[in-house]
Amino acid sequence: MIIRPSMLIAAAAVCLVLSLGYFGATAYWFLRDDMAASAQAERKQMETLYQDRIDRLKSEIERLSSRQMVDRENVEQQVTTLLRRQQLLSKRHEVVTELMARAEESGIRIAAQSPVPAEKPVQSESTLANIDDDTSAIGGEPQPVKDPVKALGLRGEPDPETDKLNLKPGIDPEEQAALDAVDKDLNVMGRESDAVLDALAVATEKQIDKIVAATKPLGVTLIKRKNGRSDDAIGGPFVPITGGTFLDRVNRTERVLKALHNVKNRARLLPLYRPTRSTSISSHFGPRTDPFLNRLAMHTGMDFKAPYGSRVFAAASGTVEHAGWKGGYGKMVEIRHANGFITRYGHLSKIRVSVGDHIVAGDLIGNVGSTGRSTGPHLHYEVRQSDEAIDPAPFVTAGDRIAALLKH
Repeated sequence: MIIRPSMLIAAAAVCLVLSLGYFGATAYWFLRDDMAASAQAERKQMETLYQDRIDRLKSEIERLSSRQMVDRENVEQQVTTLLRRQQLLSKRHEVVTELMARAEESGIRIAAQSPVPAEKPVQSESTLANIDDDTSAIGGEPQPVKDPVKALGLRGEPDPETDKLNLKPGIDPEEQAALDAVDKDLNVMGRESDAVLDALAVATEKQIDKIVAATKPLGVTLIKRKNGRSDDAIGGPFVPITGGTFLDRVNRTERVLKALHNVKNRARLLPLYRPTRSTSISSHFGPRTDPFLNRLAMHTGMDFKAPYGSRVFAAASGTVEHAGWKGGYGKMVEIRHANGFITRYGHLSKIRVSVGDHIVAGDLIGNVGSTGRSTGPHLHYEVRQSDEAIDPAPFVTAGDRIAALLKH
């Protein structure tokens, strides 16, 4: 048998192919499991990464949704707080309006440039101490109220404990700006309300101090003091008391308004009303040369020189005890007042009241004349206490100083 080279090459090729197929099949069977495990691991890794991305997106969506809900809830809370504060301001508006009305009845009005200290002591034993168990504050170095006219809107103040807004970030800027503007307006309303109440308290205290100071030379006590304390030798710089709630200010204002009412009522019992419009004094109280006997004598009153027939008024409320001729007084009216005071009006040309009449301060009781021991038309005016003549001049002076205050 002859083997040709071509047949040998073909046989060798067939053997090589069979060998490769055998070895390849063998390697496949040995490596198949490792390749499958690797592919599965790679697939799981890709699935994990994808799931992580999905979870991150889901979390972000939930976070954004939750933030919107929180922001909306915060806005609603702020709005609720602002509405509650506005309702509180409305109630306080009614309180301050009532106090303003009471103050106006007493002649207290806030001028555009009323001086008001930043704060005033809540209690003091000054000229207002213990008026019918009330105590009162005192004034001091003033500071101007900023636009008190606007303050007459009489709104309230925010409660620092319950009305403070809890502002959180993340709200729409325009929406938050609107809420902040309302919050600022409410705070301004509170400060204006404080300014009004402080202005009322200071103005009222000033009136009381003026009345007490004017009547002090008369030896009459319009107030009740504790421990005999005197305010004549005290002083020091004004140091404002900070803080104080709306209720504190209301109580202080009500206290001083009541004190003013009491002081005025007590002052009106004193013979302070000028008995005649004339300001010409022809003779004062005290020793003088008698115009008829030309020797030293005691003049027991003041002589107001006035035209014949000029009107004569009662110096205080009281009861007429004499209305007729009385010796050197000529035609004379005598009125008994509270606190043991008596006033006499002599040398009248005409008497317009009768014994037993109840007279109010400022009532017409007669006309100037020259009856009795008189050298010419004038009013002889006397003030007596415990039936002893005292100088009427301090009473007339005090009356002139506070006449306008006692009209209300």
